Amino acid sequence: MNDKNTYWIFKIKKRPFHIWLLRIVWVLWLVFWAEVALGSKAELEPKAFALSAAIFLVSLLAGLALWWIGLRKFRKQKEKL
Repeated sequence: MNDKNTYWIFKIKKRPFHIWLLRIVWVLWLVFWAEVALGSKAELEPKAFALSAAIFLVSLLAGLALWWIGLRKFRKQKEKL
């Protein structure tokens, strides 16, 4: 850096290991159902594709909703401090 008075600070949030484990399982779940849906579409199986796509979309939306709710709770808790 040109300016010696400029510093970059990186904050790493500590999270319990089970949170990371749940996130990894959720992502693998989404990848699995996306592959099943794409394979069903490629093999021209419309019922299997519709079911797989529905499971994928519901899982995706549920995961995003849980993340958003948790983020809101975290921000409210942070404001109280």
